Amino acid sequence: MKSSSTSSSKSSLQRLPWAGLLALALLLAIDRAGLGFGGPWERMAIDDPNSAAATRLELKRLRAQPPGKPRVIVVGTSQVIDGFDQALAESLLPEVHFAKLGFPRFEPFAIRALAGDLIASGADAVCLIASEQDTHRPLRLEPVPGSSAASLAAVWDLLRVTDWRFALENRMSLYRLVATSGLWLYRYRPDLYLAGLEDLPRFRLDERLVDRTRKKGDPFRPVALWGADRHFVPPEARRATMDLFPPLMDQWNARIQAGTMQEITAGEHVAVQMHLYRRALEVLREAGLEVVLVEGVLHPASRDLYDTRLRHEFVAFAQKLDAELGVHFIPREQMPRFAESDFYDLIHTTRRGAAKITRAMLRGLRAAEIGG
Repeated sequence: MKSSSTSSSKSSLQRLPWAGLLALALLLAIDRAGLGFGGPWERMAIDDPNSAAATRLELKRLRAQPPGKPRVIVVGTSQVIDGFDQALAESLLPEVHFAKLGFPRFEPFAIRALAGDLIASGADAVCLIASEQDTHRPLRLEPVPGSSAASLAAVWDLLRVTDWRFALENRMSLYRLVATSGLWLYRYRPDLYLAGLEDLPRFRLDERLVDRTRKKGDPFRPVALWGADRHFVPPEARRATMDLFPPLMDQWNARIQAGTMQEITAGEHVAVQMHLYRRALEVLREAGLEVVLVEGVLHPASRDLYDTRLRHEFVAFAQKLDAELGVHFIPREQMPRFAESDFYDLIHTTRRGAAKITRAMLRGLRAAEIGG
């Protein structure tokens, strides 16, 4: 009887697809080794300075810095791209290594997903620029932000604060997010294409599968969760705002930004966005990193496009992070007054505006005892 049982076990083991399992293990090993911190990011970041590859290259450079100096990463949406003056920061705080991770998709979910990478980079502190534009706009998952950041923990945090209906409605996005977390070849596919993989042979889609009746979507990404409609703005106020910026920006982009402002609304999405943002900062603080949160500023004309009372909800949220997590929050009142000339559109600052934000950020770092 014992011999029969042993023979059956051996037979079961022999039937396992060992070649397939070995190939999978080899693929995952190459995936992690080739696309980890030491990956070929220099080659991949050439074509698009705002690509995920550029983000990885910044982390790689920071990780390679010699010990002895604090390492600080500045993270956020496009407000970081224009709002953080790295050259000024390095001149005022030369004893600190800075890395700048600005990306239009770095919304609360992506920042939560990125937290593990920020910790693994060896950073001592993380600085963020955020406002009600981050916490009070709808949650979006498409295109999947995995090329910037991917984490099963972030997916779990998202599911914990939503319900089964949300998971069912967004199941395809969630499948892709899980895939980006497990396989980095999939996670970085846009950058791999930019690096030359787009030259590989492609298969043409069968004409019968092409939906020619589908209307062209609006320039905003599909919404996964939103508890309200866009804030109504009278046409005359919208036109007056659009007339502020020529020739610095074309009218199409100005209207896109107006639409972005009108998305700042109250609703169930706010609790989800705040939860994801808080979880990101909790993870960073638990790992021993200092966190500085600078309130993002908007052009004065933006006040005509959304309910500015929502700003008070964001400030109360940020103050709670300060009190409960030890985050160093720098509100707008602690910065020099911003004039219209400090902005080149509704959302982004000129170099003079960036200097004001950067100096406020450095005050926060000094309060956290990072640098002199």
